[in-house]
Amino acid sequence: MRIVISATGPSLDAEVDPRFGRCQYFVIVDPQTMGFESLENAHVVASGALELPPPR
Repeated sequence: MRIVISATGPSLDAEVDPRFGRCQYFVIVDPQTMGFESLENAHVVASGALELPPPR
C-alpha cells in the first residue's frame, strides 16, 4: 500500500498542504519501507473545478 500526501515541497520534510487539488507536490510514500517519490502538481495554478474523465 502507498499513501499520497499533499505537500508544499518534494521531500518527506515538507509541510502538508491542506489544498489537495492545488498543492505544489504530491508525495507518494510506502509506509513499510519509507521509500517515496514526488510528483509536481501540474494543476497548481488552474482556476475553477478540475474536470475528471468519465469512469470506464
